[in-house]
Amino acid sequence: MKIIHACVRYPVTTMVGVILAVLFGVISLYRIPVQMTPTVDRPVITVETAYKGAAPLEVEEEVSNRLEEKLTSVEGLTQMTSSSEEDRSRVILEFDWGTNKDIARLDVSEKLGLVKDFPIDADRPSIQAVNSDAEQPIAWIVVDTDLPINQVRVEGDDVIRPKLERVPGVGAVWMFGGEDREVRVTLDYAAMGARGLTVGALREALLRENRNTKGGRIDEGKRRYAVRTVGSFTALEQVRNIIVAQSAAGPVYLRDIAKVSFDYEDPINRIRVNRKPTMGFGILRKTGANTVEVMAEVKQAIQAINRVYNGRGIQLRQVYDETDYIYQARGLVTGNIYVGGALAVAVLLLFLGSVSGVSVIAVAIPVSVVATFIFIYVLGRSINIISLAGLAFAVGMVVDNSIVVLENIYRHREMGKDRWQAAMDGGAEVWGAVLASTLTTLAVFIPILFVQDEAGQLFRDIAIAISVAVGLSLIVSLTVVPMLSARLLRTAEGNTWLTRLQGRLGVCAFGSFVQRLLAWQLGWLLRGVARRVVFVGFLTAASVTLAWAFFPPIDYLPKGNRNLIFAFFRTPAGLNLDEMDRMIRDVEEKFAGMEEIERFFAVARTQNPIIGLLAKNEHTDQDSMRRLVGKLSGMVQGIPGVQAFVTQSELFRRRGTGFIGGVNLQVDVRGDSLEEIQRIAADIEGRARRMPGVRFVNSSFDLGNPELQVHVDREKASDLGVSIREVGDIIETLVNGTQAGLFRDQGKELDIVLRAPLADFRKTQDLSKIKVHTADGRMVQLSDLAEIRQALGPTKIEHIDRDRSLTLTVNISDEIPLQVAVDRMKREVLDPVRPGLPLGYGVDVAGRARDLARAWDALKWSFLLALLITYLLMASLFESWSYPLIIMFSVPFAATGGVLLVSAMNWLEPSVKMDTVTMLGFIILTGTVVNNAILIVHQALNHAASGLPMREAILESSRDRMRPIFMTTTTTVLGMLPLVASSGAGSELYRGLGAAILGGLSVSTLFTLVMIPALFSLWVDFLEWARPGQTEASVQAFAEMSGLGGGGNGAAASTNGAPAGSQAQTDVREKRI
Repeated sequence: MKIIHACVRYPVTTMVGVILAVLFGVISLYRIPVQMTPTVDRPVITVETAYKGAAPLEVEEEVSNRLEEKLTSVEGLTQMTSSSEEDRSRVILEFDWGTNKDIARLDVSEKLGLVKDFPIDADRPSIQAVNSDAEQPIAWIVVDTDLPINQVRVEGDDVIRPKLERVPGVGAVWMFGGEDREVRVTLDYAAMGARGLTVGALREALLRENRNTKGGRIDEGKRRYAVRTVGSFTALEQVRNIIVAQSAAGPVYLRDIAKVSFDYEDPINRIRVNRKPTMGFGILRKTGANTVEVMAEVKQAIQAINRVYNGRGIQLRQVYDETDYIYQARGLVTGNIYVGGALAVAVLLLFLGSVSGVSVIAVAIPVSVVATFIFIYVLGRSINIISLAGLAFAVGMVVDNSIVVLENIYRHREMGKDRWQAAMDGGAEVWGAVLASTLTTLAVFIPILFVQDEAGQLFRDIAIAISVAVGLSLIVSLTVVPMLSARLLRTAEGNTWLTRLQGRLGVCAFGSFVQRLLAWQLGWLLRGVARRVVFVGFLTAASVTLAWAFFPPIDYLPKGNRNLIFAFFRTPAGLNLDEMDRMIRDVEEKFAGMEEIERFFAVARTQNPIIGLLAKNEHTDQDSMRRLVGKLSGMVQGIPGVQAFVTQSELFRRRGTGFIGGVNLQVDVRGDSLEEIQRIAADIEGRARRMPGVRFVNSSFDLGNPELQVHVDREKASDLGVSIREVGDIIETLVNGTQAGLFRDQGKELDIVLRAPLADFRKTQDLSKIKVHTADGRMVQLSDLAEIRQALGPTKIEHIDRDRSLTLTVNISDEIPLQVAVDRMKREVLDPVRPGLPLGYGVDVAGRARDLARAWDALKWSFLLALLITYLLMASLFESWSYPLIIMFSVPFAATGGVLLVSAMNWLEPSVKMDTVTMLGFIILTGTVVNNAILIVHQALNHAASGLPMREAILESSRDRMRPIFMTTTTTVLGMLPLVASSGAGSELYRGLGAAILGGLSVSTLFTLVMIPALFSLWVDFLEWARPGQTEASVQAFAEMSGLGGGGNGAAASTNGAPAGSQAQTDVREKRI
């Protein structure tokens, strides 16, 4: 090849290219964002609407239904779900993977503009596009203080959160704990009744007096003045002094019938850290921001804020930092890269017996790996656990091409050529095989680009890392290796320390034994057709049988091994915040003082309270975390009326499952009647609890929320001149409070809220004593025109594609793969339930189960497409349809090896599973394991083109290629071995993938050296019998494609007169190992 000759002749130019590649690679490395996992851009948009004081049924009817009616026509929508609960509506829109979310968001915004008759008290809907960066905070910060939490929240809202939001790279700051300030107008209802004032009139007066009004423009001389009537409230005295009515005694001021003051909203939760009340902040980074840099800036901001509040009773403390896990995971991977690289170099020293030869090959590792960062930066990817694992796997692979080229240059040196000629001829002879093996490795990643779902986006980083590194290694092997070989390469001669080490370790003796054993076995096989047929058939059948027998159940995504644990509590519906807080305090007492726990926090709230615990570093290995979760699980059991379970937080969580870990299997029940849906769900829940390994079953629906329902007698109300809406407004104002405009306080907007004194409604009987103002000016009690009944209402109402629904979340032990759980759920629970379902009702698995089914289908097609692309690529390179089929026979053995090692590791370490990331390893194997077979077939055709009979050419190629095959496989396997063998932070993400590749390469290599020559010779014999002369024609076509000419192999011919295939050449081969 001309490029090889040019690089050998112009070494300075070649080295300049190497230096520039490394230089720009280092520069790119420092500009690439660092994060824990790749960003997953989910095609999900949420629409949230606050409707304070509304019950779930009202939220469903007045908000969710109206939104869904318009949003159902959004283009590209695949599923629409909604959740209507107290005070809030949430509509989740899921689109096809690959949908442009910016366009979809505009479409959603346009559809929301068409919604009519929205409730006055409901906020305008907010739209949020979702990706993984916006779901999990990279840090949690709490406030150490003895001050009242509501007072601290004011500082948090005014000072702390704005300062944190201004940190470069911070996308949003969540704030928890304490309540917002409001202007509370506490009504004296008796005074209002005495003056004939209604709640509606009072609210209307506040809205009327609290407004700025435009007044047009006035031109005077050269100037134009805008006219505005300014009437917005800016001081409490202004609110107190508004006139709400006129009476015979004069104007009635608001201060006459109400007390106006600053106050705080009613609490909805209580937060504590290590049993001490606090408030917290969650830091979310912007998409594409460097997590490590963002966290460094956040820590500086915390120090600056603490200096501001020094001596004022407020100090910020960071209690969780995602970079701790990133540093641990990155340290583990980079350490394994160094260990794998060192092992690969040590193997090369033993095989080659030459320091100069190993030095030449060792250049390929840093050059290929460092230059890869250029492409990662240009493609806008990040450095994360997945991409680093890809580079670690590539360490053993990037030397493969260089080994093949250098070994062939070595062979030409041993034939008597000088260094310059050997470098050019050796590189030119194998460039076709090197190109073919590289292209097949790269080609298998093409199907990955078509996988758009969550798993596919995770694959992309590892695919880019491996393919770019291997592609660069091809360039290095055909440019840098020949150039360095021409100047540095020395053959191992004499009694050097390496030759003595080889002798002590028996490398040469073992190599000679393996070569003789291989030659004997191949000679024995090639002497009979029947034995070859039986041999090939038996091994193929055994391989397929073993793979089928030991194929483990599949899972979705690795769980990770975070040191974060959550305790979840499902409590009876209707408990108030004080009772929830008491229950959570009791659990906190149990957790206090545990030596394994560094700190814990509690969130007491009226629905599903949680406690989060952070394990100490010395207790974060997988076995310790598993024991700790079991210990904590036992401590939260036995609380009367409460279901509790403890689980470890996942790296990848599906939206809607919170922080719940373990195997979460969701079941959707759809229909019309809430009562019927709950009956079906109760049946499913009872059956699901009997499934092995089920830890917890949680229902999204509970028809046990106690309600006081006011049923107005329409005839009585009509006689009194009172509408049902007026009654409802009075009740809402006095019991819950009604917003009556905004108050501007130092640039902030506070709600103005009308309500009765809290002491007026301590008991349910107080509701019937509410006074209603009639049309004739009288005041009557609510009990005179309405009946108050106690009933049970839903805590939340869900829809799926506008149908009412209920979701059961079945949490199963981590040791049970998701596919096993899905099969059991369908077989033992859903199949027996479906025949008895009423018309219009349905049940089905959802959530992760649906994601797994989609990912598995995509991966199966990707695997088949990878096989097809690999075959077609080799057909083009060999100009033959048959030779690639022979080479493809190495794939089943690789798959069997991968399955066996993954199964063995799963038995030893349950966290290593056949998940979607592991299945990527089998796709990578498709393009990797054929490389050894390519070397044998390519070299056999080279020898045949040089004049050797085909059978001798096959035997000779097996002997020629045995050393580079063993060298490339051993370096690749040892390069991956540390990643597969070592456990630690982040290793759960890639150990299964590494096991699949390592096991597949190892087993495939052992059989390739025998299976491929046997199968190749069978095909040649068949062609000679069926179509005499066809073999020569295919060899001639290959020779023309490879530029070898028709009669001889110029690259293989010796310049010192030793012809290719001569006895002298064979003698040299016998001495090499």
